[in-house]
Amino acid sequence: MSREAPLFAIVGRPNVGKSTLFNSITGTVSSITSPIPGTTRDWLEAPLGKSSIDVRIADTCGFGMRGVMGNLMDAATEQLLTRSSAVLFVVNPGSPPSQEEMELASHIRKTGLPVITVCNKCDTEREDALMWVYLKLGLGNPLPVSATQRRNLSELTSRIGAEAVEITDGVKTAPEGRAEARCVLLGQPNVGKSTLFNALVEENRSLVHDEPGTTRDPVRAVASVGGERWEMVDTAGVGKRWRETEAIYKDAQARSIKALNGSDVAVLVFDLTVPLVRQDLRLASEIEQRGLGLAVVLNKVDLVDKETRNEAETKAAVYLHERFPGLGRFPVIIGSAKKGEGVAELREAVRELDRLRKKRIPAEVLAEISSPWPTSGRPWVVRQTGIEPLSFMANPPQGNRLSSRFVINQLRESFGLHGVPIEVRWRKVKK
Repeated sequence: MSREAPLFAIVGRPNVGKSTLFNSITGTVSSITSPIPGTTRDWLEAPLGKSSIDVRIADTCGFGMRGVMGNLMDAATEQLLTRSSAVLFVVNPGSPPSQEEMELASHIRKTGLPVITVCNKCDTEREDALMWVYLKLGLGNPLPVSATQRRNLSELTSRIGAEAVEITDGVKTAPEGRAEARCVLLGQPNVGKSTLFNALVEENRSLVHDEPGTTRDPVRAVASVGGERWEMVDTAGVGKRWRETEAIYKDAQARSIKALNGSDVAVLVFDLTVPLVRQDLRLASEIEQRGLGLAVVLNKVDLVDKETRNEAETKAAVYLHERFPGLGRFPVIIGSAKKGEGVAELREAVRELDRLRKKRIPAEVLAEISSPWPTSGRPWVVRQTGIEPLSFMANPPQGNRLSSRFVINQLRESFGLHGVPIEVRWRKVKK
């Protein structure tokens, strides 16, 4: 890119339709939408749909909610404004500005950022007449739109594009290339995924709170791993504690599993103070089925005594490897995301797993390592047929009774292919 792409932050009080507007103008379904105030917790970013220039849009949590969580959400919005290029201030027609909206407008005016006031939920011209009360915000004339009906969205995107060109002094920015790899953090609620995510990306990008289910939408950020550009993804906790009737949490968990699609490596985070449960085994199975590399982090070691730590260091890896045998000796890292312990080791493990998923092995090398395998006279023929995930074709001698597990284990030990799935297909000798 010739310069950094402009970032437009969507802000406003809870339940004005920020997430619906975000999904509509970006052409995604990245943000969970719900009539419940405070559904969105962390800010999400996506490019402006159908734009000739690189413009980023950020969805934020509702501003002005009460309580500890509300304070964290307000702080996250203020943090985002410090890196934003412009603001989309979203309001609703029919009621005067609230005290929270007046305070937020005052804060935005002090930043000096360009502002487009968007009056959402103007489904018809009748609602348009009710929006002028928001002139008292001092942020210019409101633009009436309807995110659900897609009314006036083309005009809004045109104004965003024009503002972006002015911000960049007329220099169009080319979209930044895809990250070299993607890593997803998965685990039960409240095991410390968001704290670990923030440590990996080296900023307070994801909200951290003791309340299970703080993270809802998958949160994405770019991090440098060994000089490579990686996309890190923080996800909602996947567990049984959410009732099926709680649609928000059910949707959040489904998005967590879906985040595995198109990823390269998954980090399964466990709380060292809580016993392993069946749900953790299911998550490992989801990772293996998608052909991803796996690293396990036993988090919160700072909360256990020295004896428990020593026991974990000597027995945890063996215990986990026995329960997830399909991935070999995957890396098991014991640390504390809060203290930064184990974060550097995790970066190296993630990078190595990605390298292994892309490893290519020449046919002559495979022939050499397969030569001592059990045979009835004719040698084995082994060929690599694909990467990401690794796949091989094995042509065994006639009458061979060995399983594909034997071939997989031999490949793992010969080339150190631990922590990544391996697929072996048989090609039987014709009589």
